Amino acid sequence: MRAAVFVVTGALLLAARPSDGVGQVVRGQVKDRTTGKPALGVVTLIDTGGVLIGRIPTGPQGQYALTAPRAGAYLLQFVGPGYGPYVTREFTLAFGETRVMGLEAVPLPPIALDTVIVEGRPVPRRLAGFFERKSGGFGEFLTREELERWNPSQPTDVLRRMQAVNLVPTDLGYRVVSRRDPRCTPGVFLDGIYMGTGAEFDFDAVLTAEQIEGIEVYGGAGQIPAEFNRGDCGAVVIWTRVVGPGQVGGLSHFDLGAEAGGWMSSEGFQQGRAGVRGLIGLGAVEVSPAVHVLVPSFRTGSAAERSGVEIQLSVRGRPFGRGTPWYGGLGVTFLELRAPRFVINEEQYFLLLAGASLPRGAVRPFVEVQALNPFAFSNTRFQVFAGAVVRVY
Repeated sequence: MRAAVFVVTGALLLAARPSDGVGQVVRGQVKDRTTGKPALGVVTLIDTGGVLIGRIPTGPQGQYALTAPRAGAYLLQFVGPGYGPYVTREFTLAFGETRVMGLEAVPLPPIALDTVIVEGRPVPRRLAGFFERKSGGFGEFLTREELERWNPSQPTDVLRRMQAVNLVPTDLGYRVVSRRDPRCTPGVFLDGIYMGTGAEFDFDAVLTAEQIEGIEVYGGAGQIPAEFNRGDCGAVVIWTRVVGPGQVGGLSHFDLGAEAGGWMSSEGFQQGRAGVRGLIGLGAVEVSPAVHVLVPSFRTGSAAERSGVEIQLSVRGRPFGRGTPWYGGLGVTFLELRAPRFVINEEQYFLLLAGASLPRGAVRPFVEVQALNPFAFSNTRFQVFAGAVVRVY
């Protein structure tokens, strides 16, 4: 009997002892002192020793709820954007108590700031990634403003200033290689499109320094962004000139040169001519006007001597890539021929053309074959021109 009394008494004592599993809660709402509207911010619960107990952001209606691990004295602190810090007086949470406390957010007074003038220019959407990567601290970057201060004459002059790459002279221009390993050629990207390696892409043939809006160069695999990662040799990324928000510059270059050629037939080389040709770069194509003078003595075989003037206008592009020497196009030609007896004939033809240009420094030699009346097979004539142009702009 006595043992049973001890057991019952002990159970009652244990039931009467406070349990650590029971929490003490403080909750409520934070309101703007001026407007009475809910305030957004963070409410923090700390004890009187300055120890952080809990922290919670306010809900959409400014509500909060925090749990204390044990009974005792605490304080609440509120901070939020546009409000000064607010700290309650010390309060006590009894064991198992849930206390409701409303908090006031005190708005900060407005501050008059000095006028700040920011100058700049809008960044086209296609160049947003360029400037984001520039701010990341990886790679080498040149902007249009920096290029205008240096005034380089050719794109390869720009690449000479980059620490990650080196230029190796070749018979056809330059080969761009990694400075840390000359056997390694970086990938080349033009307006985000992969154009080949530094050994395949001819910078001076495809671009002018005036046409470059920005350039970014990466020296190794650890620096290359994922979109330009084609190997461990780095990358050269070029963005073409922009003349307005989102607008790519129209005129990219102007070349002027001299050429000579004539018709090829079973009777030999005839109607030899010499003249001048211009190349106007407009985006991905070139417009090419030309004027030729027929030279009567410039012929072979029994071909009749003819004199006169030829005017051509053609449009051409590079179907195998802007970095390749091959091009093709179409156009029209107008001929005014004079026979020995002062008979004048006027002729005009539709033409298809194909050729190759191989830059050697500032001079670009070329060979071009033209097919006149290509769809009238029995009357199709072929003429060949060879010459060279020099980049003026």
